[in-house]
Amino acid sequence: MARYVITGSTGDIGSTVHKMLESQEIISFSRSRRPVYSSTHHHIDLSKPFSEEELEKAFSGIDRVDGLIWCPGESLYNLIQDTALDEVDAQYNLAIRSLVAFVRVLLPKLRKSTAGRIIVVTSVWGRNGASFESIYASMKGAQEALVKSLAKEFSATGITVNGIAPGAVEGAMTGLLSAEDRAFLLEELPQSRFVSTEEVAHAVRYLLDPKASSVNGEIMNINGGWYT
Repeated sequence: MARYVITGSTGDIGSTVHKMLESQEIISFSRSRRPVYSSTHHHIDLSKPFSEEELEKAFSGIDRVDGLIWCPGESLYNLIQDTALDEVDAQYNLAIRSLVAFVRVLLPKLRKSTAGRIIVVTSVWGRNGASFESIYASMKGAQEALVKSLAKEFSATGITVNGIAPGAVEGAMTGLLSAEDRAFLLEELPQSRFVSTEEVAHAVRYLLDPKASSVNGEIMNINGGWYT
């Protein structure tokens, strides 16, 4: 049985990934909600600084981890001049600082796996940018740069590092749109529909497969041809 760590496990994408992997051993993390599916669960606010010592306690007695699946995300929709620096810090902590902390703590355990995987769910905006979401897009872009860099850094260890960049996903974020904005966005999408969380989870499944061991440093776009 493989052992996977899922962060953001109670969000739309994280929960679907958790469901897909529920036959495996799962260690999950979320800010406040409990996961629907079975796991060893920990609450942690990734938008705030925390120590590696605190994180290491959650993995006490665990010698091997087969994969880290990074799913948390929180939109920040605002003009740059209306964005507080505290909000920037929270986005940085959530997207980069906490991710780096998890990678640092889990690296020795991932090395003991025969198919170590790090999979980071980013966003279509990480590569293409987005007005009114400049901070969110910037942090997602930083995640993609980190993915590519760590893929090179870890290549000799057998650990692969990849990203998945979904487009407009049906879920909480698109649920915040007004009916008018939703209709306008759907007109932009070549498929005339939103990406499903199951489609994103399927990409995670592929990257976890041992036969994907040569896929490394890639950002997999799942947006139905919206951006290519």
